[in-house]
Amino acid sequence: LLVMPGELLASLYSKYGSRLLEQNVRTFLQARGKINKGLRTTIMQHPEKFFAYNNGLTTTAENIEVEATSNGLRIKSLNNLQIVNGGQTTASIFNTMSKDKAELKHIFVQMKLTIVAPKQVEELVPKISEYANTQNKVNAADFFSNHPFHVRIEGFSRRIYAPAQDGGHKQSKWFYERARGQYADAQSHKTKSEQSKFQLEYPKKQLIDKTM
Repeated sequence: LLVMPGELLASLYSKYGSRLLEQNVRTFLQARGKINKGLRTTIMQHPEKFFAYNNGLTTTAENIEVEATSNGLRIKSLNNLQIVNGGQTTASIFNTMSKDKAELKHIFVQMKLTIVAPKQVEELVPKISEYANTQNKVNAADFFSNHPFHVRIEGFSRRIYAPAQDGGHKQSKWFYERARGQYADAQSHKTKSEQSKFQLEYPKKQLIDKTM
């Protein structure tokens, strides 16, 4: 159990993006939902109360290295850190910092970290994610996001071109949304020009929702 500074959490998400959420049953659902709007309001108006109000993060990693300091143990390194519950918290903190220019020096998040041996990741991490995710509604289909079938289909959709439309020569790809919110999250870190380029490569009409 540890305390994660909001500034550090935002910097990790800025650097690694949705890679931190690969074992999560969903990615960031933007600030449209009631829960995510509430997170933003607390960050902006009552940052010192964020720690008390928020449920915190549930995370996993494959190994950890710590060192002793005058203030207690400090983490030196983690391998394959995954936020299996708390993706909404993480992305809300990052987006409020980047879009609303909020200061995060008073934002702290409680974090539960479980070290899972690599050979147990496939068995344990999905269960930890399933049992920890309760803040936003989770559809039953979300819990199958990490099934090998969906992972393979996602990979195919990113590599295989769709047929050119209306006899044209310009090719684009499908976007298989293995985890709910992936399509929007994939664009959230991009500039306007990068978003336009992304949408040309993955048109929204070629977005495939696995629950369809």
